[in-house]
Amino acid sequence: MTELTKNMQPVCVGRFVIAIPTVARIKGWDQNVDRTKIEIITPPSTNKRAFDTKTDQQIAALKTSPSVTDGYSFKDKTQLTQDSNLLTSYNDSGTRYASGGILYNLDAFFWQPALEIKFHTSTTDKYLETGVARITNVVKSFAPIPTTEINNLPAGLCIEKGMMMGSTVRPEEVAVSGRIDQYPGVTFSFSTRTSGQPHDGPTMIQRIDHSFGLGDWMGKEVSASSTFLRKGKRTLNGQKGEEMVIVFSKDGETRLSADAEFYPAPNTLDKPIITVSLNDQTHDDNTHKPYNKNLTKEEFLALWDALLDGIKLRPGAI
Repeated sequence: MTELTKNMQPVCVGRFVIAIPTVARIKGWDQNVDRTKIEIITPPSTNKRAFDTKTDQQIAALKTSPSVTDGYSFKDKTQLTQDSNLLTSYNDSGTRYASGGILYNLDAFFWQPALEIKFHTSTTDKYLETGVARITNVVKSFAPIPTTEINNLPAGLCIEKGMMMGSTVRPEEVAVSGRIDQYPGVTFSFSTRTSGQPHDGPTMIQRIDHSFGLGDWMGKEVSASSTFLRKGKRTLNGQKGEEMVIVFSKDGETRLSADAEFYPAPNTLDKPIITVSLNDQTHDDNTHKPYNKNLTKEEFLALWDALLDGIKLRPGAI
């Protein structure tokens, strides 16, 4: 255990709780479900009245000031649930697509205390009804973490950003990325993707071995300047996968890089592919100036193991 891994905090990502150092911060959050983009609004509206006021202001802006460039205008508002509204706008600039359809934007806004979310998808008028049904189902399948689950989790980002999906067989993608300020070269990411299809492609190591064996300029350069600290099988909560940890060295600059992928078992369409990565660069990519502080190999491996060992399926999640 190192100073970085001594204190960890929980972050909810889809159906998983991951653990990151308390000194780390999330810098990127991306979530897509069934072709619907999901964005967590920060800071959220302070109360329901403020949320409704903001929604009304967005409607007024669409009604009175359609974009000059794309011609979007407001169509209607639908209350999906007590705490969410769906706004529909359309492109009336004369743009026509190959199908002859007009583009529609569908934006739903969801609010609960300390949490506000925007859902977005688009469709053409030909499939407008299908698009509305799609975004409606996604919004209604979201729910805050139940109180019983919150009581079983430490305080932290899980309560602020934790959300749970209903159906998990449909396409779902969730990803977060973060960094540690005291180690400016260190970045990490976690993503989970459910496609509703079995995984039948090459594994991560198969892809790497294929690239190194091609003999192309990139494969030669990478293989000549890299050393594997780890390369092999690894499991995550019983889910089989692979990991590799590499040291890259070139022109006096080095970089530690770790990647792992975990795959669903055959014929399990509701299980996600999980991808985790950790990087530590000694120099800034743009200026090539060295960072003032980097992890040792031992510290890097300890943080890597802590990140992987901290991934758990959330209580009650499918």
